[in-house]
Amino acid sequence: MLKYPALFAPINVGGVMLKNRIVMVPMAVNYARLNGEVSERQIAYYEARARGGAGLIIVEAACIDAPAGREGFGQILIDHPRYLRGLSQLADGIKSCGSRALIQLFHAGRQTHSIITGVQPVAPSAVACATVKDVPRELSITEVQDICDKFIAAAGYAYMAGFDGVEVHAAHGYLINQFLSPNCNLRQDEYGGSLDNRVRLLMEIVAGIKKGFPKLVLDVRLNIDDFVPGGLEMPESLEICRRLDEAGGDLINCSCGTYESGLTSIEPASYTEGWRTYMAAAVKQVVKIPVISGGMIKKPEMAEEIIKKQQADLVFLGRALLADSNWAIKAEKGYDDEIRPCIICNNCIEDNFKGIAVSCAVNPVTGRERELTKTFKIKNKSTAVVIGGGPAGMQLALALDRYGFEVDLFEKEERLGGLLNLAAVPPHKEKIALFRDYLIKSLRRSRVSINLNHPYKLENLRDQYPDHLLVASGSKPLTPKFKGWNEKNCLQVEDILNGRFNLEGQQVVIIGGGSNGCETADFLTQSANHITIVEKEQFLAADMEKKNRRDLLNRIQAGGVKRRTSSSVIEIGNDNITIASSNGEQESLPADYVISAIGYKSNNEIYLKARKMHSSVHLIGDAFAVGGIRKAILQGETLAAMLAGQKI
Repeated sequence: MLKYPALFAPINVGGVMLKNRIVMVPMAVNYARLNGEVSERQIAYYEARARGGAGLIIVEAACIDAPAGREGFGQILIDHPRYLRGLSQLADGIKSCGSRALIQLFHAGRQTHSIITGVQPVAPSAVACATVKDVPRELSITEVQDICDKFIAAAGYAYMAGFDGVEVHAAHGYLINQFLSPNCNLRQDEYGGSLDNRVRLLMEIVAGIKKGFPKLVLDVRLNIDDFVPGGLEMPESLEICRRLDEAGGDLINCSCGTYESGLTSIEPASYTEGWRTYMAAAVKQVVKIPVISGGMIKKPEMAEEIIKKQQADLVFLGRALLADSNWAIKAEKGYDDEIRPCIICNNCIEDNFKGIAVSCAVNPVTGRERELTKTFKIKNKSTAVVIGGGPAGMQLALALDRYGFEVDLFEKEERLGGLLNLAAVPPHKEKIALFRDYLIKSLRRSRVSINLNHPYKLENLRDQYPDHLLVASGSKPLTPKFKGWNEKNCLQVEDILNGRFNLEGQQVVIIGGGSNGCETADFLTQSANHITIVEKEQFLAADMEKKNRRDLLNRIQAGGVKRRTSSSVIEIGNDNITIASSNGEQESLPADYVISAIGYKSNNEIYLKARKMHSSVHLIGDAFAVGGIRKAILQGETLAAMLAGQKI
């Protein structure tokens, strides 16, 4: 008996049977070769999600018109027959693993930059995107029609490569969305003005694909709301959906937001799971073809509810499938607690913004499927001691156990998790606790021997000499050296987040405006404290990715947090703190309490001593270099793979 029968019911889309309602949404990961060809890394990445049980995989934004239409250097191209070899290998790889394969057809329009394309961006009108700021050139009618032909030709390449269908990208502020939106389409010809004119390019593309390649499933990804002033809104979007249905479209993938809309296209952690569902539900009321919904869907229960309530016919997953490629298989078997949870840190998105290959903070295998999915066991018995039960130590212990090592894990505290326990405390960081609990449950199911309240002592090496001594002893707060620092009213961030001090209605100054300081301020505003952040640099939370940073700064501003950037501490008094701005101007701030959030340093003393006593000692995680969850998890996994490789 299936736990989620609606989610795992087959569905026919455009004459193609999908085994379930789970869709892997297109996500740019920058794994393609610089010349636009599909890479082996890319094939392995998609095959892993297909093996993981997704019913439909939509391959990421493939550019139909290079160089003008490119968004990034690691993007797939589909505008020439030279790319067919790699595209066919990709389609075959996905379909051979049991999923159906579509590929998204894409043109960036004005949401790219001449640094990437080498040419001036193009758009319906010469109106720059406020985020990109590179003024585009207005397309002539002939050029618009040429782009239409290129979309149709790209569909032909997809057909020749063996894809089951294509998705026309008409969302997120890219070229077709630009034509649809009155916000940026100011044309006075047959492609601008009325909705009939603004929708013309999309409908011509749809008609051309349906006529030329009728066997292809035709999906359109459409913004139901641009969430920008004067942009495409739901009433017009619903009319477009009706027209797509009448024109023979097979599927509508509902989305929203553009570069300019801020947080609505790629959400930060504060957004509610399933918040977008109302859009697909509205589309369902006006079309007969299947509709896809999604956005922040992390739990199988939510996906099942959406299908059961007929708010959508299929549910797309994005970041959740980066975190766990086997999400669908685990949900189908009812193994919900074994799904590795996405923490919505958005570092994957930040990678794409930077133009580098995407990786996942909680899943070290993402993008490294060829290297880190070996299933062999070591041939001979080998023992390992892991010192430290934070993220690096837990991931390392789990990976070593998977390879067949006998592992003893030592943690000096009464519970596992390390700094994850504190990182999960501020508002909207509870997903970190879910990840911590996932690691702990995984360890409980493994053969790893867990020793809590047990600081590892090097004297133990006399009685137990493991083959490998692996140090993941984490980090500790930097010691403040400010004049006037005292034990009466001066605290560390850890004193607040671990509950040792509960401050309410106090005047609080936080020294250090990185992510730790700003998140602590966010936490303290919930108890009516009056907060001032003092930061020596120009910007707050500069170490955070853009989406969660913007959301956090919005919250602390709403909470009345005062900022003193480009400022340094002069002296801490009994009830005040004196600071100086970059121009030397001094200011006294009221301070019942002062909190240091100036950072952490590696805690690696035991490693330095162990090197003199053991032949195989390794250092990982924050103990190696303070770097956060992603680096800790990756180092744990790769060290285990390296040690296992030595035992073959």
